[in-house]
Amino acid sequence: MNIDKRLEPKKESIPKYLVIAQSLSSIAPLGSVSAYLTFAFQFSLASTFYAAILGALIYLLWVMLGYNYSKIVATTGGIYDFAKTASTETVGKIAGWLYWISYAIYLPSVTTYLTGIVLPSVFNIPPSLLAIIEITIPIILTILLISGIRPPLFYALITSTIEIFLIIILGVKVISITGIKFPQYNIPQYNFWSGALAVAFTLAGGGASFFLGYEAKGRGKTVGSSYLTAFSIASIVVIFASYFETAAVGFGNSGISNLLSVTQYPGFYISQEYLGSTFSTIFFVFTVNSLLGSAIAAYVALSRLTYSLTSRKMLTSIIIVAIFFISFNLIASITGRYCLVYQYTTEASLVTLFSSHAIVSAVYPLFVKKFYKLNLPSVLLGLSSTALMAYGLYSNLIPYEYPNTLIGIVSLISGVILGIVSNILKPILYRKN
Repeated sequence: MNIDKRLEPKKESIPKYLVIAQSLSSIAPLGSVSAYLTFAFQFSLASTFYAAILGALIYLLWVMLGYNYSKIVATTGGIYDFAKTASTETVGKIAGWLYWISYAIYLPSVTTYLTGIVLPSVFNIPPSLLAIIEITIPIILTILLISGIRPPLFYALITSTIEIFLIIILGVKVISITGIKFPQYNIPQYNFWSGALAVAFTLAGGGASFFLGYEAKGRGKTVGSSYLTAFSIASIVVIFASYFETAAVGFGNSGISNLLSVTQYPGFYISQEYLGSTFSTIFFVFTVNSLLGSAIAAYVALSRLTYSLTSRKMLTSIIIVAIFFISFNLIASITGRYCLVYQYTTEASLVTLFSSHAIVSAVYPLFVKKFYKLNLPSVLLGLSSTALMAYGLYSNLIPYEYPNTLIGIVSLISGVILGIVSNILKPILYRKN
């Protein structure tokens, strides 16, 4: 079969369990528990368990909004089609290209974090080998995408399931030793809310399934329920991890402070302390896999978003993303400045992500008015979600830090310009061959 034809999205061809896997893998359960939860602990210390509950409820605002969109707008365009359906083609293009930049930059961000920060912190790897790994990862992921949609989704299903079981095993072991008691709650309110928001954004990413709307069996109904299911599973896992990681160090602020003074990967460290080297090695391997899994999920989503934004064939869309992905990783491997590349790409990715989400949230009442009957809860949901995303954007741009803030602003402006220009030049640029 011709490769172009084989890669073209096929209507209602993907079962629900693979759509759930796409959402769950994008959230990266073990990566969140082992590494990303660290940011919440730095703010809210032993109160992170309570902050995690609040954080999940806060992010539920965006989840409910995305759920309502995805039930009706079931396409390969995801965020782009959400905004376009609610408002205009121009608004949709701006939101779509902002999201495209976010996900395209996220790919080198997460893989450079893995290569340049995670691996060297555990192993003594020569710089030349790190450079090879940095370039090899995007090539392997591209080959996986070219193999078709099912292989990466099955990979996500199997590995995400294993990740969750590993978290449960470690948590049960810790609690069986420490017992159950309430963690200490003794921090300033600002720190508590900062921890809650850190957890909220840790749970982001499940919307990668929005881009499977056309291909999912059951279309929008399947995508919406899969998104809710994946978010619920990830929330429970992260809240559970925030509890047992606090329990592992004595339920108090001092224990968390001491933990963070010796490691930036509390989940991995605790696995060593409570279940030994063999289990911790497995835990580490699947933590690395979790980061790769989130990149694969982003790649799947981005290939379909590119397909929708440019109206090119799927193979061409994958190649466009691959060129962008490999170029950034090549820069990191040649310069050896992995931390800087990670820092700058993360800033650009977050700013454009929050911007696109803010647009989709702001036009949500228009979407409700078009398909339902506009009511006060819908308006409040749109406003609350917009405020949440605006805070995320604000926290990444203020206070001004050169060059991070400048990179964020340039990325934001680039997305807006791309959206406007691509809409104006649509008849010329976007022709299917």
